[in-house]
Amino acid sequence: MEEQHTEIFQDFLAWSDSPCHMEYYDCSLSQLGWESSYSNDLQWLSQWKQNPYLTGGYENSFEALSTLQPSRRNLPIISSIESKRDTFTSYHNQLRQPCDSMPSPRHITKGALSLQNMDSSTHCSDPVIDNSIQNISNPSNITLLNGHSLDICKLAKQRHGCQVLLHQLQLSSCPIAQEIMETCCLHFGIWMKHPIANFLCQHVWKCLSEKQRMDILRRYLEVLPRAALHTYGTRVVQVMISTCGERESKNYLQSILSTVAKSLFKDVNGAHVIQHCFLYWSSEDNQFLYRTIRDNFLEIATHRQGCCMIQTSMDFACSSQLDDIATSIMEHIFILIHDAFGNYVVQHILDSQNPQYIQGIMKKLRGHWYEMSMEKFSSNITEKCLQLAEETQRWEMIQEIAKDCSNIGNLLHDAYGNYVIQRMLQVASPAQKILLKEYIEKYWNTLSRSRYGKQIQYNLEKLMNSINC
Repeated sequence: MEEQHTEIFQDFLAWSDSPCHMEYYDCSLSQLGWESSYSNDLQWLSQWKQNPYLTGGYENSFEALSTLQPSRRNLPIISSIESKRDTFTSYHNQLRQPCDSMPSPRHITKGALSLQNMDSSTHCSDPVIDNSIQNISNPSNITLLNGHSLDICKLAKQRHGCQVLLHQLQLSSCPIAQEIMETCCLHFGIWMKHPIANFLCQHVWKCLSEKQRMDILRRYLEVLPRAALHTYGTRVVQVMISTCGERESKNYLQSILSTVAKSLFKDVNGAHVIQHCFLYWSSEDNQFLYRTIRDNFLEIATHRQGCCMIQTSMDFACSSQLDDIATSIMEHIFILIHDAFGNYVVQHILDSQNPQYIQGIMKKLRGHWYEMSMEKFSSNITEKCLQLAEETQRWEMIQEIAKDCSNIGNLLHDAYGNYVIQRMLQVASPAQKILLKEYIEKYWNTLSRSRYGKQIQYNLEKLMNSINC
């Protein structure tokens, strides 16, 4: 039992000097100390047998504030890893004393340990430090007295510490608000990519004047492009875009983003930056993005993320910008229709239902409909054109695909071509439907032996019954 207790206490000492201990003590007001290291009642029972004077139960103290608040002067302070063994010996002896001389370790709270003096062997009794530590999880309870200031650089990187600083910024009359803003501006390039401090950078940016914003943009000219592609830095850049109202700062930010515009289109984090540009800036302000699309169209359109961003850019483009994109699509149409991502760009321009774009694309693809119908990605383009084409163009398409009975037979037994046949039956004219029906009936018995035959027969039977009606 003594060995078990020793292991429990040594684990606690090792955890108390670890970085996660510092983060936990700075970020939580829940009951700390021994009860946080007890995983079950068995460990508590083991401790109780070693010291019968311990009071309180597992259910009364776990995850709850203790009613017994120990005094600092009765507790040893863990100073360093080297003093763990000596500390353990003295602390273990104190545990065996009556509870009136030593409070129960089951009731040790955050206020019982000093974070400000981890490398000091003396006891701390500064009421200002006690107050800031015990109330750090509730920013509204923080009161800064004259002569005492928070460690801004440390708090900015801690969850509740950052909340404290944000609360102080909301108090415009607070004397430390200006100090927080100045400190954040000095570390802006690093903090904007920190998982917690980036929230402070976002809030500080909103509070800055136009001159201060320009100072940051000039100072971190080389940092901002990389930050726009960073998991946390992209959030700060998005706030910059959404709140950048003055022409000077907007133009300067556009020039910064233009240096990495192609990377933004192809990056998950950068895509959010581009979306904010489209949402908060006009199409004229976003001309640098459309210029990037024009100069690197094929590379972006055939990229997984890039094809999505080109589709988004179409939705926000003015007529001239959309014409440029349509021209680029027609120039690379035979590469895009066979590409896993590029075919979605072609479909999106067709969905705009602009007759000029539809006719231009169909003119380019004339004579290739049959081959396209049996290819995985281009068959989607064929179906889309059958749906959106004008009646005369649709007639020409169906005539080209069904010009030979063998073509229909090949499409019926093809994994992708059979969907084109079904689409043709839906949109064809009455005369063309009768012709298609005659061709299909010749291969009706062979469909049951094909891989997709039964499902095709079921769908075609419904369509052909509607033709007979």
